[in-house]
Amino acid sequence: HVGETSTALRRGMVAPSLAATTRLLRPSLVARQRCSVRAFEVPFEVPSAALLADAAAETSAVISLDALGNDIFFFLLASVVVVPLSRVLNVTPVLGFLAVGCAAGPFGLGILSDSEANVQLGDLGIVFLLFIEGLQLSPDRLLKLGNFFKLGLAQFILTIAAITAANLYLGPQVLPAAERFILLDDELVRPILSTPVLAFCLAGAGALSSSAFVLPELKQRGWEERADGTAALAVLLLQDIAVAPLLVLLPLVAGSGPQSSAELGVLVAKATFGFGGVLVAGSVLLRQIFSVVAAARSSETFVAATLLVAIGMGVAADALGLSTTTGAFAAGVLLAGSQYRQQIEADIKPFEGILLGIFFMTAGANLDPALCVAEWPTLLSGILAFLGAKLGLLFGLGAFAFGLTRAEAIRVALLLAGGGEFAFVVFKLAEDLGLLPTRLGGLLTASVIISMSLTPLLGELAEFVGDQVERIDANQAADARADELFDVIDADGNGTIEREELRRYLLGGGGRASEGGEDGNASFAELVAQLDLNGDGVISRDELRRGYVDLVLGEQRSAALQDAATGGAQREPHGAGGGELATAPDAVVVCGYGEMGQRACDVLADAEAGHPLPPSVFAEEEEGGGGLAGWGTQFIAFDRNPSRIAVGLAKQVRVVYGDGASPELLRAAGIVRPRAIVVTYANDKRCLESTE
Repeated sequence: HVGETSTALRRGMVAPSLAATTRLLRPSLVARQRCSVRAFEVPFEVPSAALLADAAAETSAVISLDALGNDIFFFLLASVVVVPLSRVLNVTPVLGFLAVGCAAGPFGLGILSDSEANVQLGDLGIVFLLFIEGLQLSPDRLLKLGNFFKLGLAQFILTIAAITAANLYLGPQVLPAAERFILLDDELVRPILSTPVLAFCLAGAGALSSSAFVLPELKQRGWEERADGTAALAVLLLQDIAVAPLLVLLPLVAGSGPQSSAELGVLVAKATFGFGGVLVAGSVLLRQIFSVVAAARSSETFVAATLLVAIGMGVAADALGLSTTTGAFAAGVLLAGSQYRQQIEADIKPFEGILLGIFFMTAGANLDPALCVAEWPTLLSGILAFLGAKLGLLFGLGAFAFGLTRAEAIRVALLLAGGGEFAFVVFKLAEDLGLLPTRLGGLLTASVIISMSLTPLLGELAEFVGDQVERIDANQAADARADELFDVIDADGNGTIEREELRRYLLGGGGRASEGGEDGNASFAELVAQLDLNGDGVISRDELRRGYVDLVLGEQRSAALQDAATGGAQREPHGAGGGELATAPDAVVVCGYGEMGQRACDVLADAEAGHPLPPSVFAEEEEGGGGLAGWGTQFIAFDRNPSRIAVGLAKQVRVVYGDGASPELLRAAGIVRPRAIVVTYANDKRCLESTE
């Protein structure tokens, strides 16, 4: 019996440890069946089937731990090699990790063995990634994210609906025509086009994008604080939140899962009220916990508390039916405003980097190169179809429904077009439910891995195409503004701009023309010559369009302003010689002529008309002439919107085009020592910059 047992163990490819073998033969654990070997008179007990099963399970666990240890050693070794090598080659380390995982996986050299444990270990990298992202969210940025959550919800729902409908209704019509040019595998494609549940599963997985790939791209390109970066992050977070309902809905569609509305109600209540209670408790307890930990002045305890919070909130969310990344992100948001944020981020950053590397390697290990080569027409067609569908929906929603510019929308669409890591979870559930054939599941997994690995390249494309579209849109906007500007400058409405009209515009409605001729006004003359392309002495609408950038943004603008204001060396004193506008050199300056700027100017105009402002220090200079009736001389406004200059002219308020925070522009407009400067910009950042 002992010999038969040893043979069975060897045939089972099991190498029992010494401890396991000892326990296998221990008398107290075996059936009391004795056999006597007469030569030695040694009593021996025959092991039972249950004992053999226990021993095999224990031996398998020992082997699994050994394999996991070998895999971790390989992961660390690969991290040490891949990151420096990627920097030398100037490529993203993500592609290196994917390549190493593919080479070392079960379809390659077979170095990585315990794939399930490795996947779970790699998933912690995504948990820490979302935890750090939550840490970096200020209340203002979180509010901006909320503005784009509708975009994420619309993208998720419409992508599922569009792909499902396309597979079921459009696919059967297109497939025969496509097969004339592309060698598609009918055995793989037909089930998708004929099975509604499988089509829904495929659409749900395809609607997801990869936080692990996209977030580093946003950080690397400095897009996090921009509108397109904020929109991309909001869409990713909404997708992470939507994973849990998708995993609940898929068994329902397949005829499994909760069988009554009461059971479904319990799941929804756990996910909403349960996790809401966790958030409320966390907002009170987390900071107190870190206060206690920080008081211990133990760096080890602080690191342990950081890991506990990130993983613990993920576990709590998972137990309540949400994804672990949602819980980790919520934990980060709760700690974002604490005084420990910087230290928490510094402590967890190394774990995030290492575990994300493991995630990418385990993702690469699931790629079957042989299957990809055999089914490359079907694989390539599927990837292009999904990329195109997500691109079109994201661009259309962002540009036409949710306030993004065309350039911003195309950047978001390209970045999020690839697949997502949670698609693996959806495919695994579909396989467990018997919806997804093994070969089709392997091909879909390969398509997600390949599309995810394209994210860095899509990021480069997003930057290039976005910049080109932005330049085209800027040129179109410049033409529109040039037309507005032409109507403002052309005071007499005769369809052309004379030199004197241009000079008056540069002075914001004031400033007497130079009597010293044009010799002392070289820069202004050069600007006129540059705009007057045909040399007829006047500027047409088309000529102003072509020279708009030079007039408004060009390098000559500051010099031209100075020359127009001073008339070269021959400039007369303010108000001399007749009814021209005479703005005091110490006038109050209003930066911005929007709603608040107009209110400020109205108050200043009323004060000047009924309750004069304090006397100007340049009063003696101003006595020689008076301003035009109704025009204020004790204040001046600056704005970079040409349409607001027209508003100022209509209200008899001197509004000069440009940034009033520029000292050169103030001097060019004749303001020497302003008594006060009122900043009315709507943008907080611009307000702060104007005070520097």
